Order: sequence, then structure tokens, then C-alpha cells
Amino acid sequence: MNWNTDICTCKPSKQMANRNAPEIISLTRREMEVLRLLSKGYTTPLIAAELGIGKETVLSYRKQLHQKFNVSRVGELIYKATELDLI
Repeated sequence: MNWNTDICTCKPSKQMANRNAPEIISLTRREMEVLRLLSKGYTTPLIAAELGIGKETVLSYRKQLHQKFNVSRVGELIYKATELDLI
């Protein structure tokens, strides 16, 4: 299975576009899994254990998510992902 395959590409609504959301967000399957677990309150070590990957790998996915959503905090990430109906 290729975990780097894009499976989710979405455009923000007009409301989100006014909030500095990127025009198109494309996420890999793993990024979606990490995002889903973050939304459930999982910590980096718990996400690593759940997905069977290293903590550094989880941190890398988190960094990618923050960059793609143009946010600096997890709360902002979850908010924007919810607004886009990703979680």
C-alpha cells in the first residue's frame, strides 16, 4: 500500500477562503489518519503506537498538516479540518 497517495483534495468554502485557507488542500492517506486521531485527542506517542510508526514520523506528518492548512496550533488545524468536513 502506498501511504503517500493523495486521497483527499478539497476546496475551502467562500467563508474559509476569507480566513486564509489554502485554495486546495491535498492530503495523503496517512495524513488523514493522523488528522483523524489528532481530532480524537490522541498525542504523538499514542498516534505512533496506533499506526505502528515512529514518533518522529508522526511529528513529520503533523508538520506537513500544519503547513498545508497554514496553521501553527492543533486547535486551528482541527477547526479548519472540521470546516472542510474532513473530520
